[in-house]
Amino acid sequence: MKIRKMGWTTFVLSTDNISVATDPIYDGKSINGKVEADVILLTNYEKDVKKGIIIDNGLQNKIVPDKRKSVMEIYSPGEYEVGGIMIRRGLEDNFYIVDERNIRVVYMGGTGKDFDPQKAKNLGDVDVLIVPIGNGDLFMDYEVLEKVISNMDPAILIPCGYAEDSKNGEKVKSSKDFLEYFGFANVREENYYNVAKKKVDEENQSSVEVIFLK
Repeated sequence: MKIRKMGWTTFVLSTDNISVATDPIYDGKSINGKVEADVILLTNYEKDVKKGIIIDNGLQNKIVPDKRKSVMEIYSPGEYEVGGIMIRRGLEDNFYIVDERNIRVVYMGGTGKDFDPQKAKNLGDVDVLIVPIGNGDLFMDYEVLEKVISNMDPAILIPCGYAEDSKNGEKVKSSKDFLEYFGFANVREENYYNVAKKKVDEENQSSVEVIFLK
C-alpha cells in the first residue's frame, strides 16, 4: 500500500486495485485541486445527501475515479469490502480502519477535541496511524493524543492537520510544537510512504517512527 498526502487531512491510500481518499471535501470544496480515488471516506459530513456527495457539491471534475468506473462514497458507520481492502467504521466512531491483506491503517483525521482515547484500545496491530497533531479547538489536545498513541501503539505515525498545512486560518499548532512536546527521536520527511509488512515489522522493533509526508 502506498500513502500520499494531498493536504490538510486528505491522503490517498492506493494498492494495485484501488485508491482510497480520506476527507477530500473540506467546507464544500475539494481540498487540493483534483483528487483521483475510487473510494472517498468522509468523517463529519453532516449535510443531507441527495444525488451523491460529489454531485451535490458540484465536484464531478475535482474528484474522479482512479482505477474503477465510479467513486464510492463512504460517510456512515459500517463494514465495506471493495477492491481487496476492508474498510470499517464503528457505530459511534469518527475514525476509519483500513485493512489490506496484513496491513492495518487507522485514519483519525476527522477526530475532534472531544475524542475518547479509550476508543483507541483493542484495535489489533496498527501498522500506520494517520492523526491530526494541531491541538487547538479543531482536534484532540496533546494529552488526549498521547493516550491515543499509547493505547494504539502504532509502528508508524503520519501527522496531519497542523499549522504548516493550514489554508483557511485554522488556529492549530505546528509540527515543531508537536515534536517538542512528544520528543520523538525517529522522525523523517518523505514525498510518499510505501507500507510493507516486513518494513513495518523491522521499524516496530524500536519506538514509534514519525513520518511527515510532503
